Amino acid sequence: MRRFALSIILPFVVLCFSKSNAQDIPGYNISNYAGVSGIDLQPASIADMRYKLDITIAGAGFDFNNNYIAAYSRYIMDKSIFQAYNGNFNSHFLSENTSSENKEVGLNTYVQLPSFALSISRDISVAFTCRLRSFMNIDNLSPELAHLMYTGLSTTDPANLRYFNTTLKDNTFNFNQMSWWEYGIDYAQVISSRKHHFFKMGIRAKLEAGLEAAFLKAKSLTYNWKNNDTLSLTNSYFLQGHTQNLVNDLNGNFNAAKALGDVSATSVAMDIGFVYEWRPDYYDYGFHGRGKFNNDKRDETKYKLRLGASVLDVGFISFQKGDNAYNFNANKTNWDVNALRFGPNKLYSLDTIIANNLGHSDSRSYFHMYFPTTFSLQADYHISDDLYVNLTTYTVPQFINVTSQVRTLSYYTVTPRWDYKWVGVFLPVGINGYGQPTIGMTVRLGPLIVGTGNGLNLLFLNQIYGLNAYAALKIPILYQGKRKSKKDVCPTSGF
Repeated sequence: MRRFALSIILPFVVLCFSKSNAQDIPGYNISNYAGVSGIDLQPASIADMRYKLDITIAGAGFDFNNNYIAAYSRYIMDKSIFQAYNGNFNSHFLSENTSSENKEVGLNTYVQLPSFALSISRDISVAFTCRLRSFMNIDNLSPELAHLMYTGLSTTDPANLRYFNTTLKDNTFNFNQMSWWEYGIDYAQVISSRKHHFFKMGIRAKLEAGLEAAFLKAKSLTYNWKNNDTLSLTNSYFLQGHTQNLVNDLNGNFNAAKALGDVSATSVAMDIGFVYEWRPDYYDYGFHGRGKFNNDKRDETKYKLRLGASVLDVGFISFQKGDNAYNFNANKTNWDVNALRFGPNKLYSLDTIIANNLGHSDSRSYFHMYFPTTFSLQADYHISDDLYVNLTTYTVPQFINVTSQVRTLSYYTVTPRWDYKWVGVFLPVGINGYGQPTIGMTVRLGPLIVGTGNGLNLLFLNQIYGLNAYAALKIPILYQGKRKSKKDVCPTSGF
């Protein structure tokens, strides 16, 4: 096996894609009719919501992104070009970003299981959520190592010829992956409602049950490829860990029930959010009778401006390390990587190679995998009738002192929308954490929601670096408007 650089990371990546199961995607989650779906962005959103009861029967989504390899959208969309393809796939359909910035790739997916939000009273709502989530990310991969991996150490590639017999370093790259069950209880309440000013908050406590996880982090890596068969490693040190079930079940016999009991401790995570609404016309949305004002038009949106802030996915899961998941160091000169042999279970083979050829030690029998902690700000402006425009920031920091953490990509999005009771159209336009533009569209038709945060890039951009999509099927039970009684009075003065 002559591609040792691939052998370090590729086994982990393969296992992630083989059984990965997206964090929320811009668009529908900021709707006044998002219901239980809005909790993933803003836990306070269900207080004073438009629904008596909102049930998600099922949903799913994925989000893939990277800053290294782009696909030519015109070739993907043009069927005749795609059918006429004959030759090297990479040169025809893919473009390599050769800039000096470090390379990254991420995939996160989810399956939404039955969940609901229930309005208990005018001021209080509760919700139960259930999701199966999976995240994978490779961060801070040097351009040189990324290119060597992408080309498979080809001896005809001009860049590789420059890299051979050259000492290279990569002291920053890391790989993280985790799949887990998540069960959440959300409580949201109005905390103040005084004339023009309305405040609410929400908190979701989440029970997290890990299914499997893996990480690899280069503390130091100095390497030199003499050619595509011979590798030297100098003063190189890696932190790594993975759950034993990835070794046992990598061939397709993944046992979720077994994983729950054998690989992780159940943990608790948290989301919290706050919302302020400015309601200059609050008096128009109440009922006036017998000299009293009742702000109880539950079926109507009352604000002109809504501002929100939330912190999401705070916490971690502790996993038991696999039997041979060692940290390892390497000082090898002129290592003939052709002598390495990988069986069908690549991760088991990698463990064996480390144990037999490299120095290894590890005093811990467990590792923590941190959740993709996110900070979000939201601003929503009610233009008129059912027309709105929204600005949402979704910032996902990479914590330097954390050894293993799954994370998703930051984004900053402006979303104009038409948001009626049973129909909605959302057009998110923005920029992601890589500085790449994103153009998407979501449609809500009664109980069905289908959308993408960047799928329209295929139509408007020459190159695309990522794609996401999601869908949900719901049972929404809306509040209905109340009629004013004959005793109601419409005063001309303020309250």
